[in-house]
Amino acid sequence: MCAHVADSPSAALLASYDAVPYGGGAIAGTRPDYLAAVARFRGLSTPDVRRCRVLDVGCATGGNLLSMALAFPESNFVGIDLSPRQIESARAAARTIGLENVRFEAMSVMDVDEDFGTFEYIVSHGVYSWVPPDVQHAILSVCSRNLVPDGIAYVSYNTYPGWHARGLVREMMLFHDRPQLSPSERVQRARDLLESVAKAVPKSDEVYAAVLQEEIHTLSDASESYFMHEELESENHPVYFIDFARRAAAVGLQYVTEATASLTDTQLSPELRAKLRSWSTDNLQYEQYFDYVRNRTFRRSVLCHAGRGVESEPVPTWVPEMVTRARCYVDAEAPEAKQPGVEVFRTHEGVAATMAHPLARAALHSLIDARPSGLSFEALAARTQERMEGGDGFSRETLADAMLRCALVRLVDLTMAPTPCCSTLSLQPVASPLARLESRNESLVTSLLHVAVELSPFDRFVLQQLNGTRDHGKVVDEVMAAIARRELDLGPAERGAVALAVDHAFQQFRLSGLLIA
Repeated sequence: MCAHVADSPSAALLASYDAVPYGGGAIAGTRPDYLAAVARFRGLSTPDVRRCRVLDVGCATGGNLLSMALAFPESNFVGIDLSPRQIESARAAARTIGLENVRFEAMSVMDVDEDFGTFEYIVSHGVYSWVPPDVQHAILSVCSRNLVPDGIAYVSYNTYPGWHARGLVREMMLFHDRPQLSPSERVQRARDLLESVAKAVPKSDEVYAAVLQEEIHTLSDASESYFMHEELESENHPVYFIDFARRAAAVGLQYVTEATASLTDTQLSPELRAKLRSWSTDNLQYEQYFDYVRNRTFRRSVLCHAGRGVESEPVPTWVPEMVTRARCYVDAEAPEAKQPGVEVFRTHEGVAATMAHPLARAALHSLIDARPSGLSFEALAARTQERMEGGDGFSRETLADAMLRCALVRLVDLTMAPTPCCSTLSLQPVASPLARLESRNESLVTSLLHVAVELSPFDRFVLQQLNGTRDHGKVVDEVMAAIARRELDLGPAERGAVALAVDHAFQQFRLSGLLIA
């Protein structure tokens, strides 16, 4: 988090984040190649993501920037955060994995001026709603003043109307909170309160009971640091989208779109969309109506300088400039898939799409075969035509439109650059140095696809061996030795079974984008 230390609220924030550092993993949608793609869909020209400067305001422990710096070695990355403890952690990680194209500064966003330089991409995730109003203004000012003319900014924030209900629960937990307790005791105390109140709500008050149950579900898997800073922090200021957009306009910025497509947005009927458009005098009002319909609680907004021409809806014209990567697999067991000429494609997040169009199915199969790497449009077109056995019914325009539609429901990712992960196993695999570092202490590691991957203790140990000096046999040797030393608790294990488990881990690492090409 960034804030101005001279203010007493900010001094409290500094103490809070030094005491309980906020997680610093990769944030989906903030990498420059993703931001450039979503802006391109709205008709904007964007800076070259392979050679750019990126600023992360409120970088926490740096995981987001470190992942970007690995992916784009010819670009430069700067992270700022008010917490010296978090910045030192980020610097130590950069030194350990040998990254020289990233730097971290312990400073306030309010101290960033013209002399700090300009950037092609500026991101600020998990900061805006959690700082005082003057710091919020400073964040937007930096996104305007320090952004190059064709640059792109990203700011995330809590939104109304959804946060009205969440705010009721937060206020209750703040009333019950005892700041003198340890962080773990405060979090447990808040969880106990929620569960006790939820059980005591009369059946006649179904709305309140539903709100409590939703909050309990939302926070059930939350880490201690997330719970502390999302629910028990002194600063949390949700905002209506329309007000955020007006604040951005006041410093010379305009709203472009959301960084991450929302499935529920795409599911609104054309009739409702048309009605919302008829009620709206501009795109900002239309977006605010969307939030009322969806009861939205959070936004990841993409911004650019005012005066640039922005399309109100994404257009497929620019898909041929992009790299497409599959996020889905074929679900052959789905009931709908039993019909002739129909297939079901599903993501690990639970999104499912039933496809009958031969071109869309052929394209998705081509992308799935290429995982974890993506395909250029030319390569995708060639492989799709080949799968269609002669290409009857194929057209580049239809392919571009199909891939845009697939991206909107998260079946594929469209980006402006390939990802440096390997699609085939080498004899001596090399795992991402960032993931190897993270795996020493965490079960969640960051892939080269800029997403978190959950690893078992066995997988974590195997991943740490993959520095390019060990083949499959030597990794099996290391696992057997660790079992003998009781560093790995696998019970009685024969070498043959361990060899199969290591081979499976290698394949999963490859598919998850954890291995460097």
